[in-house]
Amino acid sequence: MTTNSPPSARALREQFRAAAGDAGRLRLLESVARVLADEGSLKTALASTLAQALQFLTADCGLVLTQDGGALTVVAAHGDVLPVGARVPVGGVLADLLRPPMQASLREHIESRLRIGQRPAVALELLLPLRLGGRGHGVLALMSEQVRLAPSSDDLSTLQALATLIASAIQSPASARSRGQRRDSAGSLAKLTPREQQVLVLMPRGLSNAEIAEQLGIATGTAKIHIERILRKLGVRDRTQAAVRATEWGLRT
Repeated sequence: MTTNSPPSARALREQFRAAAGDAGRLRLLESVARVLADEGSLKTALASTLAQALQFLTADCGLVLTQDGGALTVVAAHGDVLPVGARVPVGGVLADLLRPPMQASLREHIESRLRIGQRPAVALELLLPLRLGGRGHGVLALMSEQVRLAPSSDDLSTLQALATLIASAIQSPASARSRGQRRDSAGSLAKLTPREQQVLVLMPRGLSNAEIAEQLGIATGTAKIHIERILRKLGVRDRTQAAVRATEWGLRT
């Protein structure tokens, strides 16, 4: 006659971690669903949702981007990434992500096109399609500068479910007006090059040309040229007006 031996301490710890992980994933989805359903401002709800996704993955920075024609527009951002309102052409891995089967992309030790500043390199970049109704409506991007434990398959499934909740929120009728307002700012930002957008997002801080140049790793004279072009393209008289415009559009560092 054989008897079943009791589970080892290691097995018990692994079972506890698995149960804790399942509970954490459930809490995340419940919290995000509640925020997206109850928060009056879509912008605030997306910022809160992004923050929770970053905490769940222990990531440093991230963005929510929505698709509008042949480009993606940043609608929520955290960390050293493109600012809210910035436009990113749909190409490369982003284009692949939004085509069937619309599966998540997990890449390690790359230079991300979604970063700004002198450190575009990230140890991990996770891109998740905002898929709903068989279509891709945008991207949830999460990044870590330092080496982190790669997400498990259960973590990826949870984050993809979270991305679908975001897609549902941005496609709701209540968000139509905010999308129209974003198009106004997006049209102006589309006139700027990616580097000019990076300069514009720093202008509300009142930095000098030299300080902007130092932040972006460029020459002071180059920063001056970028600012002159920004003023011309936006049709504003001076740096103060450009900074006010950037603040109105929600651009920030």
